[in-house]
This record gives sequence, structure tokens and C-alpha cells, in this order.
Amino acid sequence: MIMNENITEYRGVRFEYHEWTTFDGNKATGYHCEDSLILDGLNTTSFGAQTMTEMCYKIDNYLDNRKELLKQQEQYNRAEAEYYKKYGTVGEF
Repeated sequence: MIMNENITEYRGVRFEYHEWTTFDGNKATGYHCEDSLILDGLNTTSFGAQTMTEMCYKIDNYLDNRKELLKQQEQYNRAEAEYYKKYGTVGEF
């Protein structure tokens, strides 16, 4: 694992640590990843985690189960296409 300021790299995937204040004034922290290395081909553009351990677990899942995730995404894409073919888009009913 490579750590530099707020950017961390785990298994070649980069993610960032963020701190912010919530709408009700509480301090919040978490990790955010939008690395295309693991998200290419999936509808997911980014994901987050509350802890570094959770982020590493999610990265492991995306990398170790890539074939299955891409297969599920393709199934979703086919189902979505059939739905729109049958029903169209919002306002066209």
C-alpha cells in the first residue's frame, strides 16, 4: 500500500481520504475511489467507504470478481435494453 497526503494506492488502485462537515455540523470522514482501472465496463463511476479496511475490501472485490461483475453488468444492460424497447423512456407511456 502506497500512501501520499490524502491519496492512497492499494493493489494499483488509487483512492482518496476526505474530511467534511455534514449538513448538521458534524465532522465526517471517509474514502472515495473513482479509478477507471476497476470501474471500466461497469455502471459504477465511483464508490466510497467509511474506513480504509472497508475500502481495501471493496477494491479486492472489484479486482478479484471482475469477470463476474462484468457478466452481471452485461445481463443488466440486456434487461435494460429490453425494458426500454418495450416501454420506452419516462413520459412516453
